Amino acid sequence: MRIIKYVSENNERLYDFNTIKNILGVNKSKLQRDMKTIKRDYVKHKNQYLYKEKTLFQLMENRLFQKLDKMKLEENELSKD
Repeated sequence: MRIIKYVSENNERLYDFNTIKNILGVNKSKLQRDMKTIKRDYVKHKNQYLYKEKTLFQLMENRLFQKLDKMKLEENELSKD
């Protein structure tokens, strides 16, 4: 897995779409759906969208909550049986 990180003039860390996809371990369509649900900050550089580190952390947080909700549902289904 290759992680490509860019640093802007303001010392902000920027990540491209494929790097975020690899870090989160999701497919392209899932990531695109998740990005639509959050407020994302990006910079367009050389025909490529670079997303700020804050966007990556928001996506990681959303993914964590989704996994926790899934675990709770599975736990509730097991306890009902």
